[in-house]
Amino acid sequence: MKTPSLTILIPCLNEELGVASVVHEYAAAFPQADILVVDNGSEDGTAAAARAAGASVLKEKRRGKATAVATALAAIDTDLVLMVDGDGSYPAEGAMLLLEEYLRDPVDMVTGIRSAQKATEAFRPMHQWGMSIFAGVLKSVFRYKPLDLFSGLRLFSRRFYKHVPVLSRGFELEIELTIQAVDKGFAMTEIPVPFRSRAEGSESKLKTIRDGSRILRLLLVLLRDYRPLRFFGAIAGAMALCGLAAGSLPVLEYLHTGLVHRLPLAVLAASLMTLASIVSLVGLLLESNLRYHREAYHIQLRKFGAPGVQRPPVSFPRVIAG
Repeated sequence: MKTPSLTILIPCLNEELGVASVVHEYAAAFPQADILVVDNGSEDGTAAAARAAGASVLKEKRRGKATAVATALAAIDTDLVLMVDGDGSYPAEGAMLLLEEYLRDPVDMVTGIRSAQKATEAFRPMHQWGMSIFAGVLKSVFRYKPLDLFSGLRLFSRRFYKHVPVLSRGFELEIELTIQAVDKGFAMTEIPVPFRSRAEGSESKLKTIRDGSRILRLLLVLLRDYRPLRFFGAIAGAMALCGLAAGSLPVLEYLHTGLVHRLPLAVLAASLMTLASIVSLVGLLLESNLRYHREAYHIQLRKFGAPGVQRPPVSFPRVIAG
């Protein structure tokens, strides 16, 4: 197979202390690759440090990792894109493992599983707990449990990064990419990679409460868009249970006395059951519509070929329900 062209994509926010060493390390490991640093509104010398190290720099003033990556992917046109954080926590040897895995068995997304000695030290307890919860939710809803949901080291095929819309803004990016890949039937694999502490003196941009709430909100939105029958079915089920609970007293009263004295409660129960039926129908309609769009998407995807076959891009529909 012809050696695919490659872009190293490095989204950065205030990574002046570490970005130069990352650029040098990856330039040495991948001498034929284009290295693109996306300066995501940094307030330090990140852009200047990246340019001095030999990287191309693209500026995206709108804050958010997902926004920066989406802007970069629209400008890239190589066969593969290797996304890596600019904090120096992912050694280039791990990225080389991802590329070797792709060349051995081409897929649409290869994810690096952080597994080094310092990985546990680098993850705060709340982050580990949150990752386990989100991975469990994905397994229960999407029937897929990633080994490292929030890994920032990923390799994308052209047909993946050109035709999967990025709709989130910040650190929700990785979970969105995973869910879209699962829903759209892209081939994925995960392999262990080295991991180390970020560059000395730099700070993580991840805020546990803020970004955790954003990720939770994104999960709900993606559940609504990609599993509408389950989403609206759960809402309808809750309404139906409340309706049955509210209506049980008027029904028992009627069976014993032949009269209904709790009329407001009876009206509430009837209204809840009616709403439950309507919400269930909404879920069914959206599920049918989503299935139609999935079939159309997969027909277009087949025209682009397998992950290892590089062909000119084709026009894809955006597949979002709701």
